Amino acid sequence: MENENTNRRTLESEFRKGMLRSHMPVGLLMTAFGMGLIIIISGYLLKYFRGAIPLREVYRTEQAGEEYVSFDINYVLDAFMESYRTRSGVRTKSSVYYLVLDEEAGPVPVRVSAKLEAEMDRIMDETWDYLNGVRSQPPVGMHVEGTLKKLKDNGKTYFDRTSRSFDLPVENESYYLWAGMLDNQTPSSAMGVLGLGTVIMFLGFFILFSMLGKDHIKAVQAFLETHENITRQMVDEDFKNSRKIGGTFWLGEDFSYAISGKPVILVNQELKKVLFRIQRVGRGTREELVCVMENGKEYDFTMNKKKAEEAISIYHAKYPALKMSVSLKGKLMVAGDGDLGDGDLESGNSGDGNSEDGKNEEA
Repeated sequence: MENENTNRRTLESEFRKGMLRSHMPVGLLMTAFGMGLIIIISGYLLKYFRGAIPLREVYRTEQAGEEYVSFDINYVLDAFMESYRTRSGVRTKSSVYYLVLDEEAGPVPVRVSAKLEAEMDRIMDETWDYLNGVRSQPPVGMHVEGTLKKLKDNGKTYFDRTSRSFDLPVENESYYLWAGMLDNQTPSSAMGVLGLGTVIMFLGFFILFSMLGKDHIKAVQAFLETHENITRQMVDEDFKNSRKIGGTFWLGEDFSYAISGKPVILVNQELKKVLFRIQRVGRGTREELVCVMENGKEYDFTMNKKKAEEAISIYHAKYPALKMSVSLKGKLMVAGDGDLGDGDLESGNSGDGNSEDGKNEEA
């Protein structure tokens, strides 16, 4: 009885350790990534919910950088730069930089989206009509909110050149107002990123908390309940003498034990096919050992080629009826495209085993 309890703790504790090795890195990574997104975006959203500070209060002060401000655009003198975006080979204008004259702040560079270009051009036309005496009333301006960003490189050069053409003062350091933006995104997209970060963080928490459950115990119980001719003692003795291959796979004389999301116990004599497969997942690939049962159910376990070959050779030695094919041509099998591909290293007893960005530019 003492030996049985010791073996029981060994089987289920190894399952638990395997789940920790398999799930904890993913859970921790997702939790940390989600929390990082929340922390970064929350700083910007706090400024947004606090409300925009009038630009005149912070412009040309140490507080200007990355501050969320409000500004009344009343006089527009000229446009000095445009930005373009190329997507799918199509080049489109994304934003326009204007020289705005403010009675208190002086010359202020303002960046607006291409959608507001017509409105800014209207204010510019009315500004010059007013200055030239064609129009008796001041221009009808526009109220905007956005983030102050440092003007660099060509933007600074073009702004200074335009300012000098109007005999306006030029300073060593200039900040432009990016209208409608909260840092580098709109407020609505920032809220979307915050929501995404929250979802990712809670998914990470869910993965971590799921490891506190009893899946490692339930897997053994469920296996014994569905295999009435197999006793717990048989499983314990087999696991005690099993060979560990990789971090989450054990191969015994009569049973195989592994982690595939949750703990799994397979009856070796019920195997129809054992193969190594390279799956294409997104832009990358995943190497895995695949066990196909007599009932057609397939179990895949993440495992490199060397470990998979070791497992397949052991299966072949124990069960000669499983025929071996040791060719690996390297063709990748796209997930879901079929049972086997030319890139499979397989052991089976049936048939021949065959089946079937954008870039920103500134001018």
